[in-house]
Amino acid sequence: MRISLVAILFFALTPFSALSDVFELANGDKIDAKILEENDKTIVVDHPQLGKIVIQRDALKPPTPPNPGVFGTQILAGWNRNFGAGVSGSSGNSSDASFNASLALGRETDRYRAAFNTSYFFASQQGNQTTNEFFTNYQHDFLFKDSPLYVFVQTRYQYDAFQAWENRTSGSGGLGYTILARKNFNLRGELGVGYSHSWGTEPGWKPEGVVGLVFDWSPMEGQKLTADITYYPDFENFSEFRILANAAYIVAITQLDGLSLKVGIKEEYDSDQPGKNNNLKYFGNLVYDF
Repeated sequence: MRISLVAILFFALTPFSALSDVFELANGDKIDAKILEENDKTIVVDHPQLGKIVIQRDALKPPTPPNPGVFGTQILAGWNRNFGAGVSGSSGNSSDASFNASLALGRETDRYRAAFNTSYFFASQQGNQTTNEFFTNYQHDFLFKDSPLYVFVQTRYQYDAFQAWENRTSGSGGLGYTILARKNFNLRGELGVGYSHSWGTEPGWKPEGVVGLVFDWSPMEGQKLTADITYYPDFENFSEFRILANAAYIVAITQLDGLSLKVGIKEEYDSDQPGKNNNLKYFGNLVYDF
């Protein structure tokens, strides 16, 4: 049976409005009721059998700290974590298959902002590989209290069986500035210097500049749009450059806690790449927050 993307999105975006809220008390009791009104000290609810009930907030069970460690440990405690995967395939006159997987970790405090992400893409046609690519990236931003300025450092490794360089590492650092910061909207600009080092048929070190924009927007609860683009001019030859760009839209599946749908594109342009300079990928997968 084939389920259309439209049907999946409808399922994800349609909440169960009739559901009541569940309140857990410090003694372990749970109350399933609809909120009538609330303030800093009490919550007034309507229970189907007991009628109107006033719950003291100090009688509620303290909330679980956000993002506890993995498997009950302190490992990655306080970090946002998610894993995503997607597959597709066909058989008949032609045989095609594709797979992608990703892991993302992130954390922000008053002093720093950290983001780690890694992805793998594989595809084949008629049993022959057409895509075999992996990358991992880490960026650390040093924040200054009450200042839109920050200092960033970033490192990246890429493997691509179908690029002339095959393996590439890069690193950069510089100054970032928060251009706009709103409750549901954020735009940052970054300017710095770095390097790239490649192996394969086109080996070598290159000093590079870094000019980037990072954007995220949450138009409504459970939905988020992220995008970034970075321009890397070659300091030895300014007519040569690289561009990395990403965009993704994430929609929470409201009926399944922790699950989201994610669709996106990944674009890489290398003016010094022999043959095809442009490498565009689009993907869709299920993402689980853990």
